[in-house]
Amino acid sequence: MIKLLIPNTVLLFAFLFASLVGNGLVLYVYTFKLKSKTDDRYFIPCLAFVDIITCSTGASFLISLNFNPLNFRNDLICKLIWSLNHSIALISALLLLAIAVQRYIKVSRLLNSSMSLRSKRLTITAIIIGSIIISIPCLFLYGEAEVPLKYNNRTITGYNCGAVTNVSRDLLFGYSVTLLLTSLCGIFALISLYSVILRIIYKKESVRKKNNYGQNVNVKQVLGNTNNPDGSTYTDAESYSTNLDSTTTSNQQQTNEGERTIKENKSTVPAEIRTRRKSTTVQILCRIMHKHRFFIMFFLIAILSCISYLPRFALMIAGSVISNFWDELTDEEYFIALCFYRGYLLNTAVNPVIYLIFDTDFRSSCKQLCCRN
Repeated sequence: MIKLLIPNTVLLFAFLFASLVGNGLVLYVYTFKLKSKTDDRYFIPCLAFVDIITCSTGASFLISLNFNPLNFRNDLICKLIWSLNHSIALISALLLLAIAVQRYIKVSRLLNSSMSLRSKRLTITAIIIGSIIISIPCLFLYGEAEVPLKYNNRTITGYNCGAVTNVSRDLLFGYSVTLLLTSLCGIFALISLYSVILRIIYKKESVRKKNNYGQNVNVKQVLGNTNNPDGSTYTDAESYSTNLDSTTTSNQQQTNEGERTIKENKSTVPAEIRTRRKSTTVQILCRIMHKHRFFIMFFLIAILSCISYLPRFALMIAGSVISNFWDELTDEEYFIALCFYRGYLLNTAVNPVIYLIFDTDFRSSCKQLCCRN
């Protein structure tokens, strides 16, 4: 059994090391090194601290289980660890939802376009209290559980930290489904908020692009007037259309050629307009990527968090519906299911990398620390 879990143990050690180093660096730099304490960065140290607790407690506990499987004999520690893991996971998810609400308030210019410091602290306090309350059922549903094992026609009793046998399966199933539905509602809220935010940002950038384009055209029309040989004037815009229409202007006295040229130009206008619209859309999206990096960063963190936690909840439901779900799996199936079940720790290790990619000030501070060392 221990040999089967060696790859998973190595993976847990990698998650633990990456999370402690990465989130520790995030916590240090954002708290002590960054001079610009902007509204966008307020929740980042909180998320980093939660990720440190999640990975340090979760990975350490799971590593100890891998080294000593089916021999867990402490009911109180098991209950506390399950409750702590659930509450920390909920705190992390609700923090991501609070960040999405904060981004929406800022982009849509509601409530003076930002949350006050008092509102942020009250939000964090409410998130912590709510997560602890939701995790209280874990104290009754999980604990030291007996696992019967057959070896050489003998039945050996092992002990595992999981769902206790004297609890109704319906109650366990109901709690697991409640957690899953809560997660799905949170995911739907995140997607809805970020979709609205993206729509608002795109509209603002489109209007700004049109205004800048209109100002440039007016400047060109004022400054670009030149004289014709007959004393009349024409603008650069007219000169540009004349260049596109060179065959027509050079043969204005030839009516047939002029009409044919005009028809050809008319046939090419829609294609030019479509190309211009596509290029404008690409420019607006590139501007959003450059100007609204924190929006992209938090959206990516939220998506990765949802992806990493959904398999865990699905397997929890399967375990509550099927009494011997884990026991009936083959070694290969057990290893794969275990990796998905514990894959939520990957999110805690990846978040610092996302901060490093999107936050230029954080990246510069990290470079300064490395160069100084």
